Amino acid sequence: MTINYGAKMVNTREIAERYSKEIYANLEKLVNINSFSANISGLHSVSDLLTDIAKGHGIELDKRIMADDLTRRPHLIYENKQREDYYAFIGHFDTVHPPDSDFNKLVKDDVNWVGPGVNDMKNGVLIALYTLVILKELLPLEQIPLKILFNSDEEISSPVSKHIIEAELKNAKGGFVFESGRVPGDMIVTTRKGVIGLDIDVVGKPSHAGESPNSGINAIVDAATIIERLNSLNSVAEGVSIQCTEISGGTARNVVPDHCHIGVDIRVPNLEKQDQLLDAINQLLKDEGFVNSQIRYEIKVKRPPFVKTEESTKLINSYLTVASALGFQIQETSSGGVSDANNLSSFGVPVIDGLGALGDYPHTKREYMVRQSLLDRLVVFSSFFYELIQKKIIF
Repeated sequence: MTINYGAKMVNTREIAERYSKEIYANLEKLVNINSFSANISGLHSVSDLLTDIAKGHGIELDKRIMADDLTRRPHLIYENKQREDYYAFIGHFDTVHPPDSDFNKLVKDDVNWVGPGVNDMKNGVLIALYTLVILKELLPLEQIPLKILFNSDEEISSPVSKHIIEAELKNAKGGFVFESGRVPGDMIVTTRKGVIGLDIDVVGKPSHAGESPNSGINAIVDAATIIERLNSLNSVAEGVSIQCTEISGGTARNVVPDHCHIGVDIRVPNLEKQDQLLDAINQLLKDEGFVNSQIRYEIKVKRPPFVKTEESTKLINSYLTVASALGFQIQETSSGGVSDANNLSSFGVPVIDGLGALGDYPHTKREYMVRQSLLDRLVVFSSFFYELIQKKIIF
């Protein structure tokens, strides 16, 4: 479909189709290179391939290796240095499948492609990159206000790249994250819960379980009491999830355990609920009277909630309008999982996520992408972004 932008007729479908064979071939190459988060050589191989793809279209990606990162993992940055204003694209190319996995090659058919990272999210990296390729045909490169980050540590909570996001992208006019689109249906992600890690050490007193059981303090029993109290703070209706996902303790069957560790995963829908919940947890764990053991704990906010704002709602509605004009009835959804949208939106940047191709079963050996949706999502986003930077979308 051709969209009329004033006097200029733009057919992004025609341009995307012209690159389709190249795009699918490059996706196959990317998926067939193992880029497990800890496979540093594989990450460099993928970053080199992406750099070569971009260079073939006159686009320079700068490989960044942060000085304080002892793992020497690569991240890729594109920046239009001719513009002070910019929008931000973010994607990641690390995956969760190790090199010795039996799930390391792409399997194709006419409908779905199955493989490690094909859904999460190597297709999205290519959609972001080829959006710039398409726009480069429509506008001089120096007129496109854009910064791109392709990182290699998102699957391990972006410990390095979150600092790149803060340093390079926090002043973006808008942000676009190319995690996979959601099925069933055709959905983008417009909110994500925040994630908090809670580690609790319960310190009791050892004693012989047979000779003097009452002289000890059983840390495991007290840990069970703590878990029960934490579980009572769950609220499905309010979008709050507290899951005690790890527990370890004890030394031998005949010893009253003097230590137990609890690992807790916490998800919250917004900052208000986060503050309320952290207050409740602090009050609970500082109460010395409800167990006999000592309680030591650490709370770490790993990623803040990604929430809809007035500005992001305008951006979302504009994207959906362009999609509808192109014949796609895209819907919104939320996610309990996190992404770099959480990090970028925490700086007040309006963000849309889930802009990649449709698919499902990430982090499993069933991971797949709907083949045609890659091209469809590229057409929709490149049309939307062209209209956005041409000031046809007003904020």
